[in-house]
Amino acid sequence: MKRFLLPALCLLLTGPLQAQVFSLSTNVLDWANLGTINAQAGLAFSQHLSLHAGARYNNWNFGSVEKGTAFQNRARSASLGLRYWPWNVYSSWWVSARAQVEEYNRGGLLKRPLTEEGLAAGVGLGVGYSRMLDRHWNLDLGLGGWFGKTWYTQYRCPRCGRVVNRDDGTPVRDATRWFVWPSNELQVSISYIF
Repeated sequence: MKRFLLPALCLLLTGPLQAQVFSLSTNVLDWANLGTINAQAGLAFSQHLSLHAGARYNNWNFGSVEKGTAFQNRARSASLGLRYWPWNVYSSWWVSARAQVEEYNRGGLLKRPLTEEGLAAGVGLGVGYSRMLDRHWNLDLGLGGWFGKTWYTQYRCPRCGRVVNRDDGTPVRDATRWFVWPSNELQVSISYIF
């Protein structure tokens, strides 16, 4: 019985897999965001729906602590979501919904010494347009936002380790708040369609 189970399972799965289309993409705007490495893989499982999984990584520090010019926009994030394509998958307009989690450390940006480090989790919504450049290459333009909850600590400077105190003197450590942020759906992406 076991000898027939695996071949039967393979035969059942090969039918739907023939029509599936895979994609790999990278967001040029993320690369411009202090060198954030990013990639997204997509799987079309019908004419109008595709599943997308993405990851972003930035672990870079810039400037000098001694000169007071230190800054960073460090992040590690992962997302999983669906895109709905009214016309055809990987062609024309799309709307998306996804779940995302991000570990971040942002500070020293825009000449503000305040730094925030934490973990954010939430859901995102986005819209966009995918322009076919040729049979395998697409240019994707998109925008969106995400909202959820963050657990964070605030520091006085990007790398000093001194926790910020509230007006009542208590430290802003292990604090929580709800947020609405622009997301990595803000994109100018290059996609390769297999």
